[in-house]
Amino acid sequence: MPGFRSRPIRALLAAGLLLTLAGCSSWPKRYGNHPCCIDTKPVVTREPIWWHLFDVTVVSQVKQMFAFGRIGRRLVGLPVRALNYANGVVSASAFFTDRDPASLTPKQVRAGATRPEDIAQPPFVITKMKGEGKTPGFFVTDARGVRYLFKLDPIESPELLSGAETVSSKLLYTLGYHVPSYEVVFVRPEALRIGEGLTSPDVRGTPHPVEQADLDAMLEGRFRDGTLRVVASKFLEGDILGPARFKRFRDCTEIRALQVTYAWLNNIDAKDHNSLLVWDGTKTTGYLIDFGTSLGADAGIGGPKDRCAGWTNIVDLKVASLRLLTLGLYQPPCDVPIRVVSPAVGFFSGKVDPDAWKPYAPNLAFEEINDDDARWIAHRLARISTAQVEAAVAAGQYSDPADARYIVETLEQRRQTIIQHYLDPDEQGDVLRSVPEYSRR
Repeated sequence: MPGFRSRPIRALLAAGLLLTLAGCSSWPKRYGNHPCCIDTKPVVTREPIWWHLFDVTVVSQVKQMFAFGRIGRRLVGLPVRALNYANGVVSASAFFTDRDPASLTPKQVRAGATRPEDIAQPPFVITKMKGEGKTPGFFVTDARGVRYLFKLDPIESPELLSGAETVSSKLLYTLGYHVPSYEVVFVRPEALRIGEGLTSPDVRGTPHPVEQADLDAMLEGRFRDGTLRVVASKFLEGDILGPARFKRFRDCTEIRALQVTYAWLNNIDAKDHNSLLVWDGTKTTGYLIDFGTSLGADAGIGGPKDRCAGWTNIVDLKVASLRLLTLGLYQPPCDVPIRVVSPAVGFFSGKVDPDAWKPYAPNLAFEEINDDDARWIAHRLARISTAQVEAAVAAGQYSDPADARYIVETLEQRRQTIIQHYLDPDEQGDVLRSVPEYSRR
């Protein structure tokens, strides 16, 4: 019976068509008509960090179990494609500028987003104490009235956070992402003073005046050769709206591909609050911020990374389930003794698996990455040279050349692993041949 035999085929075709149409990529209309660009000034509501972490770890994970369209498309090998990806090209977006990494000189990489006028000029007046996060610091205005956030390194690990944050910002800039200016700055004690009326809340939230003795206590043990090392991030120009919701950008290639980029840098703090939307009067730009948990640093614990950083989420349902099933006997492969390279480097290993890499809390955009997205960012990584990586690491101003050399070698090892994972030898050769001769080193 031909008609009877054709029914299953028609049913399969209909199911395939339904899956293709279901779970399609989408873009919030209130952001404008250009996918992955924000042409309007959106209203941004800042969620408490505790709620955001609960949402991405529990609430949204449950919701995604019922996203049958997207799940079905992945099962049949037709994952939802990004809105701004076409034939290997990703157009400029809110978070991304389509500059060729190979076109940047090492000097330009060393500068990154920093212009000459962005360098902080002493003396500095403290206008506000940093309250959010575990890294101590304060907001200042410099001699010209320009505003900065100064963040401090852990006493036991000088150079660790400031180096990681500065180096990572330069490499993200090289890849085309929007980042603020980050620079290591050395401050003499006489160039730092407390602003009039400066207060700081106590444990109960009651504000108290900040005295010189309070500042001295914060800075005690942090001076080296009479200077204080800080990482200075310049305030962004424009109307600062607040953090982006990465799940709203889940169908933008450059945000999906941050999974691979952050795997390279081992930047485990990929929560929404480490982004910032800024309105300039005509469009809204998305910035990536706060890289103190990249390379071997972990700003969340104020020191070197944990041995499983990048391999498991802090609340990892898979690990928890295996431990429950084995009555606590299961230990993830990463849970082995580690060696901290140095106080300035922390724990930073050349071993990386970009498909298995995890931030400390899930990022819903990362979970949508497909082969096209991963290969796109791998092509961009392949267009970065060793000389450019060296220039970015030089911006970290490590006092021991051995520390800088180790970070360069480890970044290069991780970069080559990622390139080889996503690109076959012929593709790697094509990329290399397309890179200008002066950029190949």
